[in-house]
Amino acid sequence: MTESRSGARASDEWVERVRAASEIVDVIGESVPLKRVGRNWVGLCPFHKEKTPSFSVNAERQFYHCFSCKAGGDVFTFVQEMEKVGFLEAVERLSRRANIPVPERRAGERNVRAPLLEALEAAATAYEQWLGDPTIGSETRAYLEGRGISEETRRAFRLGLAPAGWDHLVRRLAGRFPDTALIEARLAARRETPRGGLYDWFRGRLMVPLVLPGGAVVGFGARALAPGDEPKYLNSQESAVYHKSGFLFALEQARRAVERDGEMVVVEGYFDAIALHQAGVRHTVATSGTALTEEQAKLLHRHAARVALTYDGDRAGRAATMRSLGTLLAEGLEVVVVDLPAGEDPDTLLRRGGLDAWREARARAADPVEFVQRHLLRGAAEADAPASDPRARALHAVVALASAIGDPIRQRLLLDRASDVFGMPVQVLTRALALAKRGERIEQPIGAAVRARHGLEAQQEHRLVQALRFAPEALDDVRRDVSPEDFHDPEAGALALALWSGAPEPAEGPVATLARELDARAEEGLDWAAEARMAARRLVERRLKQQLKERRQQLDRAPDAEHAARLNQEILDLARTLRDLSNKE
Repeated sequence: MTESRSGARASDEWVERVRAASEIVDVIGESVPLKRVGRNWVGLCPFHKEKTPSFSVNAERQFYHCFSCKAGGDVFTFVQEMEKVGFLEAVERLSRRANIPVPERRAGERNVRAPLLEALEAAATAYEQWLGDPTIGSETRAYLEGRGISEETRRAFRLGLAPAGWDHLVRRLAGRFPDTALIEARLAARRETPRGGLYDWFRGRLMVPLVLPGGAVVGFGARALAPGDEPKYLNSQESAVYHKSGFLFALEQARRAVERDGEMVVVEGYFDAIALHQAGVRHTVATSGTALTEEQAKLLHRHAARVALTYDGDRAGRAATMRSLGTLLAEGLEVVVVDLPAGEDPDTLLRRGGLDAWREARARAADPVEFVQRHLLRGAAEADAPASDPRARALHAVVALASAIGDPIRQRLLLDRASDVFGMPVQVLTRALALAKRGERIEQPIGAAVRARHGLEAQQEHRLVQALRFAPEALDDVRRDVSPEDFHDPEAGALALALWSGAPEPAEGPVATLARELDARAEEGLDWAAEARMAARRLVERRLKQQLKERRQQLDRAPDAEHAARLNQEILDLARTLRDLSNKE
């Protein structure tokens, strides 16, 4: 007990020594230009945007305060807020700044972690040197240049090269670290031969150091360089210093760029994050190809209020986005989804179109409900899509997202948004959510609402297909304004696709059944060409109203004045087109 009190007392003494050695005006002045005004020092607040200084530092009482955003505290609070670190790490940083030794708080943990961190740092340095070597690293540097990665970016992320061969690193670090440290750090493995010894774990690979906030290297992502070398990425395994579920790549850089209560861009891969940083989007981190975890969501929330989820534009990327949405919403974060074109990832997007392409994609970002709608309706067209109604599956997904949200106000906002997007009464969704919370099935209320909505939409679509079957001469006029993608009913859409393309209709199945029913129910003596034009106008009107709604929603999330101006113009154009369409009736 005496030893414990003694350790606590020594820790308290260390904190107070650091506080005394850290003059708050000097510490803050290293990152905020300050000017003396009377007894205080003033400057522009680093925690929010302002043009007139409202940030004050009091040297006598050693505290700071912003009269606008109300941020304030002592020197430790300032470092915590600026660097996005905990209290002890803030004290440690100021301790090193003042050249005060940092006490070993947990000797046992120190004995395990310290050799690993030192070995990993030495390995990162060696890999950097090999990449910079005029001979050894020339091909890999050319590969990076071909991917558009500059030398400045290469150095900023400490990219390196593990040369081909079995013992380059082992020989470089021989005598400096025990074998157990190299094996535990996953830098080497033991030979299963009579002669024994170690061999390099990473060979012939581009090395991407995994760096914690504060600069400690805890592992590596290693990309194969030789064609056919598998796996393409060989990553460090879990260790005493690296925990994959709680790590975000590039957080060391991104935490300095993200604004207070601002946005963090989250991507899948290391090179997606590196490419965005190089393009100037420095508030970007990567999940290292893993499904986003609760730990990562909590880490994101420490640094930002909103996440722009930007996974690859393929089926796997969309599925990963769906899985991540619930985790982020449950943590209380705002989320938008940057939905990339099929086959694109952030790296290829930037290489193709530069920063402007990213800005366009970010301006089109969808909220969670919009993304669910796009994802599941888009997936309905894929060959192995489930047979159930995609709109019902989308509403099930929305209810699941709402269930993950703890705040009832944010929960209701999500349901209101879903009601707007899907055209469903919010009472239906509220009832489904209540059933889901009780562990009961929600198919009945959702299925009934979907069928009712589907019936109204299907009537218009069925009428257009029916009219074109009896007035094929109207097809050229109709398809100038309407495409098969405008159909929501799958059977009507299939008939429309056959009409538009001239392909034969299916001879049996639901599509053939619908065709027979439309033919059997056709009234005699109608002007079917006029009916076709009228039904087509209804579908065009529906599409324009949906586009108008989407543009207004995008305007609320416009990232800058330029995008807002463009969206305003699109809204005006759509409203004018709708008005002209109504005047023709």
